[in-house]
Amino acid sequence: MRILILGAGKVGSSVAGNLVSESNDITIVDKDKNKINEIQSQYDLQGIVGDATSPSVLAEAGAADADMVISVTASDETNLVTTLIAEQLFNVPARIARVRNEELREYPALLSTAGFRATSVIWPEDAVTKSIVELIQHPEALQVIDFSTADLILVSVKVASESRIANCPVEDIHILVPDCRVFIVSICKKKFKVTNVKGSTVLEPGDEVFFLTLKQDAPTVIRQFRKKVRRSDRVMIAGGGSLSLQLAKALDNMETPYGDAYNIKIIEEDVTRCQYLSQHLSSSVLVLNGDMTDETLFINEGIANIDVFVAVSNDDEDNFMSCLLAKRLGAHCTIALINRASYIDLVDSTDIDIVFSPNESVLSDLLRHIRQGDVVSAHNLRRDAGEVMEMVAHGTPKNSKVIGKPVKKVGVPAGVSIGCIIRGASDDQEVLMASDEGLTIEDGDHVILYVGNRKQIPEIEKLFSPSVGFF
Repeated sequence: MRILILGAGKVGSSVAGNLVSESNDITIVDKDKNKINEIQSQYDLQGIVGDATSPSVLAEAGAADADMVISVTASDETNLVTTLIAEQLFNVPARIARVRNEELREYPALLSTAGFRATSVIWPEDAVTKSIVELIQHPEALQVIDFSTADLILVSVKVASESRIANCPVEDIHILVPDCRVFIVSICKKKFKVTNVKGSTVLEPGDEVFFLTLKQDAPTVIRQFRKKVRRSDRVMIAGGGSLSLQLAKALDNMETPYGDAYNIKIIEEDVTRCQYLSQHLSSSVLVLNGDMTDETLFINEGIANIDVFVAVSNDDEDNFMSCLLAKRLGAHCTIALINRASYIDLVDSTDIDIVFSPNESVLSDLLRHIRQGDVVSAHNLRRDAGEVMEMVAHGTPKNSKVIGKPVKKVGVPAGVSIGCIIRGASDDQEVLMASDEGLTIEDGDHVILYVGNRKQIPEIEKLFSPSVGFF
């Protein structure tokens, strides 16, 4: 696929790095020569220095032959104008724009194919908010991924030394939770990842385990990996930006897994911003004026009783330091929003529980538009543990390589596994684990696959594509 990426910032670079390894033909455009030079030194792609809104620059970048334009510059205006130019002048089939201006939500016609001609619009804060909410609703989880249909999620959790499953084989999980649907897709050990998980694979303390399960079963399964699972009712948010506002609103409008309301506090240093937050949040959310790294403020506001401390300011250093301070003062779980990749690598040696990259959330949102075939969703796993995809199987046994075949006999490459199948209409769906005896793939099934190496994705897309003539 020929993909043109506009903007070589953090998101653009991350998208390019993920796609270039899959044998895509990537060209990236940015005004900053240094950014282009840096990304070209890292990846095998073409870099163009210039204004993304210039037709001549886009022509030089090969827009006339592009299958997709991904516009992720720092400017909403630029992103939208470039999708319009890509359609009007170059007839690019797929046009994706990243947009941050909340006001534009009130004018959906502008963001459609009738307005700026965008075929898809990505809202970064939506993806980040959803991911953080999922983490808060599933205490002790390090990553939670929702799928488009059914009540299925993928959860990542670390094995505690005192847990019931520690030093036991994978197959023991079914003995510990016989009434739960669960399928382990991958394991990250200290120095390597296990992509070919067997029943005899031993789960050791410190291993990070990625498993598929039903939402209602997740708490029970998570408890097998952790010594104790604590409630997450009391949440403190550091930073009063638009992401904090959106996160507080989301939590305020839902119940905890135990049926109670969330107890939410926000810390913001700017008085005017505090007033704005108070006006746009319900009275049940407490807005505090203060420094997010102020030890005295933390102690006075009962940081030792906080279940989840979330630092989501625009400053990586403040997020990093406030989480370290909150953890030292007794907060049970700390989540830090970090943009710089170099900082993310440092977190493993600290007491911070979860580091969260907004770029990863945006990337997962983009992947479902980028993947070929009938891909409903695609998500990167933590610690570069692979990717999980939701694909719809189409065809008949005559024109498809997967329809009618038992799951265990589908010829997926080594390091790729089918985790489960979602079958049926939205009002009558059934989740079938790949371990179920005699399970075969039918037309219309949503198949959840784990892919250990991104280079294998084109092969998977080809495997699930029906032969010519099906459509």
